[in-house]
Amino acid sequence: MAALNSKFDILRGWPNSSAVQEDFVIPSTANLGTHTFKQGQWVSLLDSNDGVMSCDPTINNVDSSATKSCYLIIEGRDDFSAQFANRVTCLLGGGYIVRLPQKGVDSSGAEYNILSAASTGFTVGQRVKVVDGILNPVDGADIDAAADDVGEINARAAVVGHVLATNDSNNTIDVYVV
Repeated sequence: MAALNSKFDILRGWPNSSAVQEDFVIPSTANLGTHTFKQGQWVSLLDSNDGVMSCDPTINNVDSSATKSCYLIIEGRDDFSAQFANRVTCLLGGGYIVRLPQKGVDSSGAEYNILSAASTGFTVGQRVKVVDGILNPVDGADIDAAADDVGEINARAAVVGHVLATNDSNNTIDVYVV
């Protein structure tokens, strides 16, 4: 069971709308890297040809980009059923709204990062991307709608959504995932 004091919440778009859930295999403990696979973090998949949808075990490899998609964990290692099944449940696609705190709390009470900064580090309307498995604000100067240089095109491709609301008293942000 996930921590009951968690501020993580899916506000719209799942289970009866645009987002689809999928379970991904957590690599065996022999191959486990630096990723903790907890609710509110993001995963990307290993590039393999064995037909198994396995998560990348290295947190530094979980970055959104033009060539790599990232998926939000809604049930991770902080949940006992995920531990038993050795899988994480993620939302695929977009069109959902999620409330994310800066820090998550697992079932043992330990904190972990979900956002790269406090909610005060995000602004309404700001685009967000995934870096090292956590959500980061995108600097507006990195994305210029009139520009077509490769760096700015790549920066736009890394965007996973935008901030709809911030709540500084709860240290949470609401994000529309595209």
